[in-house]
Amino acid sequence: MQNILCFGDSNTWGYIPGSGFRYDEASRWTTIAQCLLGNEFCIYEAGLNGRTTTCDEPGRAFRNGSKTLNLYLESCRPLDMVIIMLGTNDLKASFAQTIDHIRHGAKALCKQALEFDYAPYHTPQIILVAPAPLVETAELDQEFADMIANSRRIAPAYYELSKELNINFIDAGRVVKPSIIDGVHWDQDGHSHFAQHLSAVIKQLSDINNK
Repeated sequence: MQNILCFGDSNTWGYIPGSGFRYDEASRWTTIAQCLLGNEFCIYEAGLNGRTTTCDEPGRAFRNGSKTLNLYLESCRPLDMVIIMLGTNDLKASFAQTIDHIRHGAKALCKQALEFDYAPYHTPQIILVAPAPLVETAELDQEFADMIANSRRIAPAYYELSKELNINFIDAGRVVKPSIIDGVHWDQDGHSHFAQHLSAVIKQLSDINNK
């Protein structure tokens, strides 16, 4: 059995575009990936609306990913893979974060996962996922209205970071595009497409490790 932690924001939680409601389990990428991977894998779903890499949001507790990641690393041990997909909420205008700031936040999370004391178990592989860029739409939240261009810069920054830390990298924007309803969240096809891509990557990494 290989255990995989999926640590992310509303697109890991399963936020239905423009509604505030949550997709049922059968529609979320985490569950779809679990079905595709089969019983040899176990996926732990750890998504939270509004979660950032390292930013605290006034009035919203637990949003700073760096303050809660260790809890999941500890409680889900043993882990074979940790998937981190954050950065979209860091783009909010109220946080005034540059791409360098967001990259630094992602780096801090990845190092946190790499340096955590998993004893007596081994250190898991890290997969850093660049979130799909924002999509321009009339319903795009004002916090993100001027951040579309910056959202496209996250993937190149995360790719370079993955090379620096020698971890795995996935660009979600290559396989999924946020819904035109709100420009941030994925529709059901997006969840399905990402699950298919991710499960193929996981199987490939697993095969390499087992050789």
